[in-house]
Amino acid sequence: MKEAIAALVGELDKSQHFSIEQLRNIQESQLANIVKYHAQRSTHFAARLTAQGLTPNSIISLTNLKRLKPIGKKDIQQAGDNFNIKDVPQAHHPIGKAESSGSTGQPVTINKSNLCNLFWNAHTVRDHQWYNRDYTGKLTSIRATNRNHIKADNWGGPVHMLYGTGPGQGLPVFMDIQEQLKYLEEFQPNILIVHAGVLAGMVTEWERTGYTLTELKHLKNIGDTLHDDTRQRFQALSGLTIEDNYSSSEVGCIAIQCPEGGLFHTMAENLIVEVINEDGTDCQPGEVGRVVITDLFNAAAPVIRYDIGDYAEVGHACTCGRHLPTLKRILGRERGLFKRPDGSRFWPSGRSEERRVG
Repeated sequence: MKEAIAALVGELDKSQHFSIEQLRNIQESQLANIVKYHAQRSTHFAARLTAQGLTPNSIISLTNLKRLKPIGKKDIQQAGDNFNIKDVPQAHHPIGKAESSGSTGQPVTINKSNLCNLFWNAHTVRDHQWYNRDYTGKLTSIRATNRNHIKADNWGGPVHMLYGTGPGQGLPVFMDIQEQLKYLEEFQPNILIVHAGVLAGMVTEWERTGYTLTELKHLKNIGDTLHDDTRQRFQALSGLTIEDNYSSSEVGCIAIQCPEGGLFHTMAENLIVEVINEDGTDCQPGEVGRVVITDLFNAAAPVIRYDIGDYAEVGHACTCGRHLPTLKRILGRERGLFKRPDGSRFWPSGRSEERRVG
């Protein structure tokens, strides 16, 4: 696994600078493979094609892929275990399970092949590399998967496996904020990984009692939509810019915020990330639409044109020199979307700010 992650990290370092045409060719080549694979092995996907009058050869280009109607969380729930592949080739083992958080009100469980985990690990390293985080530093991670307070002599995961790291600390999301802050102040991390919802509560407490993380150099948001209000308030306290990313348990890392340009680069090497209007057409830069994702390497389930339940704004080309496609903003789940009498829509931030959709 160590050698495979290191090799993929090296490949990703090169591919982020490929031309748009090169990236498109890579996507279409793998799209043809995964579509034909699932058409042969997935009764669910084969029936989906037949019901729409399509064949595998009908949707092996990025343009023609749009002929296939997106599939949503409700569709996957109704399919149950029939959605997953029963006879995954041994080369794609071990098979894991991804369970969505259910924040849309529609939790789903999807099988994931080993290549999905490989890409997730490589993108974790890519994220650290983009931000030049010091692996010898102290890291605290506040996650839903942490069941109690953990102290370790390393960060764990792919970074420690490849490079070695400084000490690590894990805290549960559900821990009382006062207790979380006590552990943070005692440990004084250089890097903090935290959900935006938890961070918002911490920011409120720091504004009341004073900011205490004197050694912090990097704060990375995970899991939650990060509102501009939280960004601004945290920066006023710490002088730091929050480092954001966009991911889901079903498909892994979707996009990483660019440290130079501020846009979110999508992980085009293993995902096709579409943002579409209500009529199914592509959104243009500056437009907001639904996020639809195709996983090009999951041999355990046909995650093809999956409407993940989020809205995002398409970005322009980034100034950083990376040619990976961009999103400007991730606005959040449809469940949090409000509609005015005039038809315009927005996500309320909980303070004065609103995010308009149109």
